[in-house]
Amino acid sequence: MIAQNQKKNSILVFDTNIFLTGIDFNFFKETIVSTPAIINEIKVKKYKDQNRNILQRIEIAIELEKLIIKNPTEYYIKLVEEKSKITGDINALSKTDVELIALALELMSTTDNEIVLYTNDYSMENLCSEFNLKFKALFKNGIKSKIYFEVFCPYCKTIYKPEDLNANCERCGLKLKRRLLKKEKI
Repeated sequence: MIAQNQKKNSILVFDTNIFLTGIDFNFFKETIVSTPAIINEIKVKKYKDQNRNILQRIEIAIELEKLIIKNPTEYYIKLVEEKSKITGDINALSKTDVELIALALELMSTTDNEIVLYTNDYSMENLCSEFNLKFKALFKNGIKSKIYFEVFCPYCKTIYKPEDLNANCERCGLKLKRRLLKKEKI
């Protein structure tokens, strides 16, 4: 039985931008988890030579079971996609971002551990705040408020669905943008 003042073990979920800082896995006593898609982003041919040391660190961390690579289930991916439509972050998030948040949510629901997602991406932080999922930024300040966006045409002011971000306005043809709809303190 765990004493009330004893903390649960933490699991840290890392986004691509955290790996790219060149962090040393030995600085963390917690287990680190990420998705195969995150590792694939680092392995992109264009940056493979540049990221060689990072990839070597990742491979060693996987061998030492300091880093666990896992895919989220489809249920949590759908959950994240639906919530991102509500916040207006749907088109600001990549498929990889969605999968990473889904993995963190799944771990939060299926383990007794404290889950903390590390990212420097404001849209991911915004969505994490919607799910009450702990997040931290590395080497920068994170968000302080939940933000809800709406997608609109900057010329004719027509409002669109969040998933229409970056499409062209049906009325005047201008590229759609997003703007702040409301803020809530975290």
